Amino acid sequence: MVNITETFTKMYGRPPTQSEAATMWRMKREMEGYKKAKAIEASEVAPKKRKQEPRTPKTLPRDYNYRWPHRASQIAQRINRMLHIQMTVKDIAFVEGATENVIMAEINKWTLPRQNTDVYNKVQKV
Repeated sequence: MVNITETFTKMYGRPPTQSEAATMWRMKREMEGYKKAKAIEASEVAPKKRKQEPRTPKTLPRDYNYRWPHRASQIAQRINRMLHIQMTVKDIAFVEGATENVIMAEINKWTLPRQNTDVYNKVQKV
């Protein structure tokens, strides 16, 4: 490996300035094909992490009014809608293709039926 400052001093009889040294280092990197520079740049540009959705509190009072969390299961949302139109658990199990025990487990897990949200109010008014 060639020492750039020693070579410059032998050629011109003086030490290089900072700008000259930077230019020589840039030229040397170009000759090597930016092998090390590309690796450094790739490590500096890390992919952005996606923000996670906040967790739903584990214990909520029964009369607590809040919107459905985004991570609520689709079956729980469908069961809630069916309970609002007063379908029986047996009918809900038939429609969903599940057993009554599964439906009851979802009802207990999500404390269904939930209060009407804006979506349910719009459906009932029509």
